[in-house]
Amino acid sequence: MAVIPVVSPRICGVPGIDSPLVRSYNLQQGAAYRGADFLILKVTGTDSAATRLAVSSGTLANVAGPVFAAPISINSTAAVTNGNITITGVVSASAPAAIYYVYTTYTYAGPNESLPGPEFIVNCAAGYMFSVNVLAAAAPATATNFAVYVSTYESGELLQQASKVTTALGTAFSVVYPLTNSTGMTRAIAGSSASIVGISLHDSQSLWATGVGGGFTAGGISNLLGAWMPPPTLGPIDPSQGLVTSLINGQPFEISLVQPWTAALLGQPAGLNIDATTGFFVADTTQTTFFTIIEKVFGSPTDVGGSTDTGSRVKCVATSGVI
Repeated sequence: MAVIPVVSPRICGVPGIDSPLVRSYNLQQGAAYRGADFLILKVTGTDSAATRLAVSSGTLANVAGPVFAAPISINSTAAVTNGNITITGVVSASAPAAIYYVYTTYTYAGPNESLPGPEFIVNCAAGYMFSVNVLAAAAPATATNFAVYVSTYESGELLQQASKVTTALGTAFSVVYPLTNSTGMTRAIAGSSASIVGISLHDSQSLWATGVGGGFTAGGISNLLGAWMPPPTLGPIDPSQGLVTSLINGQPFEISLVQPWTAALLGQPAGLNIDATTGFFVADTTQTTFFTIIEKVFGSPTDVGGSTDTGSRVKCVATSGVI
């Protein structure tokens, strides 16, 4: 029985007919992956109508939201008031350095919520998070509470409190790590079979120039697409997206097969596993399925396939509904 070296998955296709489609996705907080990994869209907490900003409504319809007019850097427990919001640093030992995008609204019991205030940036040093306090003094007469929406990428904010009326005006609400509600792309695991977005085109952290050429390690989004060495201070223009070759529209891909090849595997469903030696994703017919084997790939055993047995490369297409 021949054993063919496991190599990384790759998108394949016929140019102009089913050539690769590159798409960008925002990253899940703490995402760590490497090039050629399968990635999924992951939700932490809740990503629903209840956690996203609804249309301004009720007695606060079209009322301007609270304002914090400038980016702020947090590296201590100091408090900074700007406009009608106070931001205070909070010690959080496990929190990595990260940028957070924030806006707030005024609320009142029932479906009463103002327009969002301007989005602002909180740049946290490692070991710190922050609290938000919307001051009562400048609030509209009917407002009694405030809601805090936060994300690690622009325009992706989700509600962080238990409800939109959890926190009274003039009371500090602490944003925690990891965020209570968040959504974004991250590495799949063995058996993943839903919300697959595609195959990654790069590592989640790569240091170029005098640094190393990539690594499968969690890190700040400032290192996502490459940073000079030493890395610069985090800033609002740091990238927060990853690129994948998408599996939509039946885009075929090649992947090493765990089981010994037989012709009976043609047309059979298979799922994802992870090779213990290389860490590459591999096809495994015993895992929860999300794709179908459509043919064997013949070629050099050290390149994209081989003629026999374990580790053979197979071409597959995703099952409808999992992408």
